[in-house]
Amino acid sequence: MNTDIKNIITEALDEVLAELKDNALDFMENTVFPYVDEAVKDFREAQTADAEKSESGWIKIRAKLINTGVGLVWTITKKVTLKILEKAAEDETAAITQ
Repeated sequence: MNTDIKNIITEALDEVLAELKDNALDFMENTVFPYVDEAVKDFREAQTADAEKSESGWIKIRAKLINTGVGLVWTITKKVTLKILEKAAEDETAAITQ
């Protein structure tokens, strides 16, 4: 009897954890990433606007370099985060099916 209850609780807990991981992926994709995308866009636009006001060629080049770097770092961060969350969801699904 105790073994049956333990198995039922374990299965239920595994399903809940799998849902949490799936929800984490959805939350990141649908809430966090769009918010950060918008913040990065605003930052890049502000850098560009400041550079356009300047007479200095160096300021314009610096703004482009900063914008490129920020965009590159954010793109890589987003892809790595997605891969980690997807892998975690796959591992959890594989563990549940075993």
